[in-house]
Amino acid sequence: MIITCDQCGARYKLDVSSISRAVFKVRCTKCNHRFEVSRKLDDASDLFQNDPACSPGNCQVLSISNQKGGVAKTSTCLSLGMALADLGRRVLLIDFDVQANLTTCLGLPQNLSSFFDLLESGAVNIASGIHETRFENLHVLPSNSKMALLSKHYMYRPNFEQLLHNQLQLNSGLYDYILLDTPPSLGFCTINALVASNRVIIPTPCDYLSLKGIQKIEDVIQAIEKKTGHRVDSRILVTMYDPDSTASTVIYRKIREKFHDRLLKTVIELDEKIRESQIVKLPVSRYSESCKSARQYMMLAREIERLTETPT
Repeated sequence: MIITCDQCGARYKLDVSSISRAVFKVRCTKCNHRFEVSRKLDDASDLFQNDPACSPGNCQVLSISNQKGGVAKTSTCLSLGMALADLGRRVLLIDFDVQANLTTCLGLPQNLSSFFDLLESGAVNIASGIHETRFENLHVLPSNSKMALLSKHYMYRPNFEQLLHNQLQLNSGLYDYILLDTPPSLGFCTINALVASNRVIIPTPCDYLSLKGIQKIEDVIQAIEKKTGHRVDSRILVTMYDPDSTASTVIYRKIREKFHDRLLKTVIELDEKIRESQIVKLPVSRYSESCKSARQYMMLAREIERLTETPT
């Protein structure tokens, strides 16, 4: 049985072979915090041991986030995740948006259990709601309309912003990358996603209003860092770029000047193949392997791999 200290996040493996009672308290050997688990130990100190196999290891959690809609968040989450899977990485996509666009783009029904359903069911681990996709190395935790109830049910509970983080800690050893598709608004889902992430990728088209979207999400990141002490590395990804547009080239130059050290080198250009692939519910690389957006998202995957070799 894997348990997590709710004070410091340390994870342990418990021998439950002799457990009979429903609830008892244990002590974290790392921070000395005492907390309840749902089984009995006759001598907690003997069985409450660090287990290297439970370590998160090198799993990278990436939020795809922007407070502005229509910037290719879902397309980036799916296409980047597929490219990383094609590179042999174990990838989990989490649809953390009530619109469930990522779930739809994968051709999954909207009646599957979401993060909200799993919390409400009392599931100890969200792994029970994770599904294999048709594509090797690619798994998904779907969304549905009930995700809108997360704020109402959990927003004002103590440490609500840690709920996703705690669940990912239980599953991070199974994946190389976990990608979170977030909504275009600040609330439970965006806050939880950022707290759970090593890095956030901020997709932005080259238009004036999108520059404001970058600033908004960076303000949120700074507020979270100030409150929790959790640092999130942010990177800007230019999407839907039209090289023939004067406005696009001018704004791209401004983005490069302002964010040069945090601007990803890969640029995702406008490509009708992405919209076509959504109609047939396929990642763009499975719809048209040789199209420019498929090639560019593979370039992005390789850039992300190089980036994540450097600790945050």
